[in-house]
Amino acid sequence: MVQKKKFCPRLLDYLVIVGARHPSSDSVAQTPELLRRYPLEDHAEFPLPPDVVFFCQPEGCLSVRQRRMSLRDDTSFVFTLTDKDTGVTRYGICVNFYRSFQKRMPKEKGEAGAGSRGKDGARASCASEELGTESSESGSSLQPPSTDSTPDVNQSPRGKRRAKAGSRSRNSTLTSLCVLSHYPFFSTFRECLYTLKRMVDCCSERLLGKKLGLPRGIQRDTMWRIFTGSLLVEERSSALLHDLREIEAWIYRLLRSPVPVSGQKRVDIEVLPQELQQALTFALPDPSRFSLVDFPLHLPLELLGVDACLQVLTCILLEHKVVLQSRDYNALSMSVMAFVAMIYPLEYMFPVIPLLPTCMASAEQLLLAPTPYIIGVPASFFLYKLDFKMPDDVWLVDLDSSRVIAPTNAEVLPVLPEPESLELKKHLKQVGEE
Repeated sequence: MVQKKKFCPRLLDYLVIVGARHPSSDSVAQTPELLRRYPLEDHAEFPLPPDVVFFCQPEGCLSVRQRRMSLRDDTSFVFTLTDKDTGVTRYGICVNFYRSFQKRMPKEKGEAGAGSRGKDGARASCASEELGTESSESGSSLQPPSTDSTPDVNQSPRGKRRAKAGSRSRNSTLTSLCVLSHYPFFSTFRECLYTLKRMVDCCSERLLGKKLGLPRGIQRDTMWRIFTGSLLVEERSSALLHDLREIEAWIYRLLRSPVPVSGQKRVDIEVLPQELQQALTFALPDPSRFSLVDFPLHLPLELLGVDACLQVLTCILLEHKVVLQSRDYNALSMSVMAFVAMIYPLEYMFPVIPLLPTCMASAEQLLLAPTPYIIGVPASFFLYKLDFKMPDDVWLVDLDSSRVIAPTNAEVLPVLPEPESLELKKHLKQVGEE
């Protein structure tokens, strides 16, 4: 597929952090918020889209209570943002993970929840996230347990068990690191985000040996709370500010990186010293050749099998409406992009949305479009759209169960001609087995 995109002089457009400014501990999904952005100013031809927060956290910002962290808690996926006026597509590469937060201590029964709303509510809700060294002056930081409940917890065996269990588990809230770019360097941008995450984690680990007036479990993610703006730091906290400024300087150096010239020049970026990590290479193919495909093109074959995959491709070629769904955001978005790439040398001229967020208001209305489309939705999408009736001309592809569900009034799909069909299936099975 020949690239006919307008050249963008920026390798990265934006780097953003998304989450809940005041996480809730009741396991209810909150509306995602923009916690931090780089750069602070919009680009003239591409302002930062406000909807990006929903694409970073498609099912809302969840806060959970968990006993231990694992590598599986970090997930990454890709989404696209297409300008409806110009047709220009930008790519979002997102890394999601859970970070701990300090649960706000409840007030007396008569006052419980009273400070959570109104003008003073926002201030009250973030007060518990301030540094203990500062709270000695302001009195608005980590609140001690009320005198009514403390004796019971300390003296009762059940209270001791609860306190011990509480120390092993912690409240964690979903947080997103995301890069927006005109260029689909998915794997290298993902590596940049994981490097940034490791840097912030290392800063927090380094703080564990310092006395900041915070519990050890909470102090483990101190730099994340500073980085997301939920923990306030005064000028005298020079070590914390120094780390924050170093991280931000790293981000701005990344944002100033040059763009490779298609088929001529590559760009090598040292995100860390060479003894720690090799430079990341960014390169674009010659514009007269295939476009860059930085994702597993064979993924639909693995998830659906050859026959179901060909059935979906037939629907796309015949310009039917196709909706894919999965619990795995990354598999979902990459499968949509893979199907679009598979029809080469043809070019799909209708709307393509690899990931449509569940939590975005009226997102389901896009499925009522009269034109053909290929849209990916999370598995929970229709569970939260109870009043929505799926159009009777949409083919539903469930990637999790490897099923293709035909609409009620579907036409019978034509059979692929023989012997070409057998030959094609044989080659596709070979690809799936490799």
